[in-house]
Amino acid sequence: MRFSTMARALCVGFAMLVGFAQPRGLAEDAIAFLETYCVDCHNADDANGERQFDALDLSSTDHDTQIILQEIIDQLTLGDMPPEDAEQPTREDRQAAIDSLTASLQQLRQQSSSTGGQTVLRRLTRREYLATVSDLFQMDMSMFDPSDRFPRDNTVEQLDNVGDALVTSGYLLEQYLDAADAIVEKALANRTQPEQRTWHFDDHFRQQPELDGAHRAAFQFRYLCLYDSPLADRPEGAYGPLEAFAEGVPSDGVYEVRVLAQALHRDTPYSEADLKIDLSEKYRLGIRPGNAKAGSLHTMQPIQPLLAERTIEDGEPQWYTMEVPLDRGFTPRFTFENGLREVRPLHTRLHRKYADTLPEHARGGQGIVRARNVMLRYGQVPQIRIHEVEIRGPIFRQWPSATLASVLPGGRFEPGDARELTEAFARRAYRRPLKPGELDRLMSVYQTRLQHGRDPFGAFKDTLKTVLCSPAFLYLHPDCAPETDPISQHALAARLSYFLTGSMPDASLREMADAQGLDREALLEQTRRLLADRKSDAMIAGFTDAWLNLRALGEMPPDRDQFWRYYASNLQPDMKRETRTFLRHLIDENASVVRWLDADYSFINRDLAKLYGVVDQVPAEGADAFRKVVFSDRRRGGLLGQASVLTVSANGIETSPVVRGVWMLENVLGTPPPPPPDDVPAIDPDVRGATSVRDLLVKHRTSAACNECHRKIDPLGFALECFDPIGELRTRYENKAAIDTSGKLPSGQAFDGVAELKTLLVQRRAFFARAFTEKLFAYALGRRIELSDRATIDAILQQLAENEYPTRELIEHIVTSDLFSRR
Repeated sequence: MRFSTMARALCVGFAMLVGFAQPRGLAEDAIAFLETYCVDCHNADDANGERQFDALDLSSTDHDTQIILQEIIDQLTLGDMPPEDAEQPTREDRQAAIDSLTASLQQLRQQSSSTGGQTVLRRLTRREYLATVSDLFQMDMSMFDPSDRFPRDNTVEQLDNVGDALVTSGYLLEQYLDAADAIVEKALANRTQPEQRTWHFDDHFRQQPELDGAHRAAFQFRYLCLYDSPLADRPEGAYGPLEAFAEGVPSDGVYEVRVLAQALHRDTPYSEADLKIDLSEKYRLGIRPGNAKAGSLHTMQPIQPLLAERTIEDGEPQWYTMEVPLDRGFTPRFTFENGLREVRPLHTRLHRKYADTLPEHARGGQGIVRARNVMLRYGQVPQIRIHEVEIRGPIFRQWPSATLASVLPGGRFEPGDARELTEAFARRAYRRPLKPGELDRLMSVYQTRLQHGRDPFGAFKDTLKTVLCSPAFLYLHPDCAPETDPISQHALAARLSYFLTGSMPDASLREMADAQGLDREALLEQTRRLLADRKSDAMIAGFTDAWLNLRALGEMPPDRDQFWRYYASNLQPDMKRETRTFLRHLIDENASVVRWLDADYSFINRDLAKLYGVVDQVPAEGADAFRKVVFSDRRRGGLLGQASVLTVSANGIETSPVVRGVWMLENVLGTPPPPPPDDVPAIDPDVRGATSVRDLLVKHRTSAACNECHRKIDPLGFALECFDPIGELRTRYENKAAIDTSGKLPSGQAFDGVAELKTLLVQRRAFFARAFTEKLFAYALGRRIELSDRATIDAILQQLAENEYPTRELIEHIVTSDLFSRR
């Protein structure tokens, strides 16, 4: 049994239609390969394994065809087919068939996921929902997350805003209802200005149960003492709540918190290796909110942003003043932001190891209780000691508050104003003028609630909740007729705003859309205005999360013992901030996107400077500020020397040249390798006796199919092996084996280390610029980039190539492109 002439023609014709990268003859060779080695056993008359290849139609994008193709590729890669008693292909023929079938499968997958070059009607992502609610109500959301029960948004190619992947379930609809209720009730909780009060605490500082007895014995609860960092695994003295203020503040607002505090024992005789703390840095006091209803105030809670931070001076106690937002029911908790890694088991070790530093009567004895009591009373454990706390607020510098005024401009509700207020609110929430009948439907909700006994203000609140559950609020609509392509002016304003700020259009954009004035020049003007606004930090954060997969940073946390500095200095947010600050710099300076590859600088704070070995370039004063640092070591600088990408491409314990190599192919060169066969292990069992990672991979590549991909992947990954799982430089592995960072690209160009690899990557700047542009386009449009988009992207890149692809101009070209203004 052989392929029919029609099936053969369809296969070849389809290959030509979708534009395979390989020559036409390669597809024909793959078909001939299946005819020669497979169809005799896999046909309608003799379907071994229930697989029939004689009827295989490569023009079909159905799921079954894709499964069969993947199975064929897997079996050929494994060498399991053809079976050993059958005629065997040469190694070259087998590889050629694998290449052709893999290319066919990739094209079929692209075809099946295509949206025809149009952005599918999509809902707001969770991050967009929160930002929109914040802007709509002018509400601080640091302690309020009405989306905490929303399902996690699906991602496509690391993008969280691809329309056809953002499904809406019955469960999510229920959560929208609950969220709307919580939002409106919170926003309108206070229609009269809350009275300002003052609370003062200078004694009875109770701490978590494990410390309470020791603090009674040592201080009679006279002080609130902080020991651990907030990220400690089993915290003890990491969070210092005011137990007498556990009920929290009585209303939302800004509160002034004054603290009389001192830093103790930065000159401790105990070694840094025992303490797992950087004693060269001044202590940092933080304020994080806590809610007794969410759990213990002494441990980590689901919502606990860092609201404020101050450097604490050594010596005598001093007053420190901070203003922080606090929601009703939240109480300030004090933290030692760069504190000890884990003080709980430390007391016993210090009591035993440093007995000679203690009074004679305090030496000896056993047990954690004895050691804790002694060390807290007589020891020199690093700590922040708080003597007094004063809280004043809520402080309102205007009334009505911004949140109340966002719904009730005068701060008052009169039933006769319900229609006007509802229209104004819905107009902003829907991001466009109301359509005929929409306001009447909303007011029917108001009237129905009145008829059911609701008071006028309660009925008005229910109407607002209805707005927040409307598809007009939850979805981004193109607002154009099905037969037309350009989206409406208000949809264009929304697309621009959600691209550049991650939230709803502001008043300026809405006015431009109302006047039908968003032509090319106006789009350029608005783009430049929004990029200059700090609200565009949301775009920088969202895009770097998607492009570089920084969203996954922290999903595989580094080993706590080996990488204790990562936790002691809370490096994770610093790592993200470095990458975001670098992109901000490129936008503000309109610098070339190629700087990601060849820059000899980055933007870091003192903690990252220590990780990078350049602490002498960042002064201790203002240690948390991010500043430009030029590196003499060419391994640093630009993207490939940043700890964020080096950490997210590791697993927290060890590094893998394969993982990092794949990461580079996907994100730097935009040429992702095909997925490995399902049944091929990462390292083949036939590699016993290998002495290094490089040896393991050399043996793994003895398979022709594996070698085809790994010769592209591994060299890129080996270049990054000079960085450990958190991005610190190293020359040897844990087993003392020397690290070899040399490699050779498939083109034959050799390099010795990441510095030389950067030079070769710069020569391929066009690939990087395309990968960066396509990902940015996908993020802007909320859909996959398809073959039909290629002409527009080519034209933009061609225009910008002479000036090395300036970053801000690239964004401007995206916004003013035909793709951006179409469905």
